[in-house]
Amino acid sequence: MARRKKKKLPEIGHLVEPLVNEFDIQVFKLQDIPKAVTWAERGNIAIHENYHSRRRQSYHVICGDKDNLVRFCTRVGVDPSSITASEFFRFWHLTWFPHLSEQKVILEPEKSQGLTYIHPSR
Repeated sequence: MARRKKKKLPEIGHLVEPLVNEFDIQVFKLQDIPKAVTWAERGNIAIHENYHSRRRQSYHVICGDKDNLVRFCTRVGVDPSSITASEFFRFWHLTWFPHLSEQKVILEPEKSQGLTYIHPSR
């Protein structure tokens, strides 16, 4: 029986591109996590692939400076309360579902629509 291919992660280039002037930000592949950790521990924002589950693919966003990560969350439409401290490394992190945060950014200007952002962990 043939092995099922994993679904591709959502493209984030169009979300990250406008932020490169504001943040020291870099996107890493899953196999480059050690490089991402080194980058993040220096206070930069590192984003790497993170397969949360078969149906809910995501990115892991890490940064040694919590204030930078909070500002990043605000810019991409993610609730900063989802940021947690790493137990083993010197950085803060969160799981990012770009397709959900993109919906929030699009819906935010018209608050009268009656739609609510639901955090992916709920």
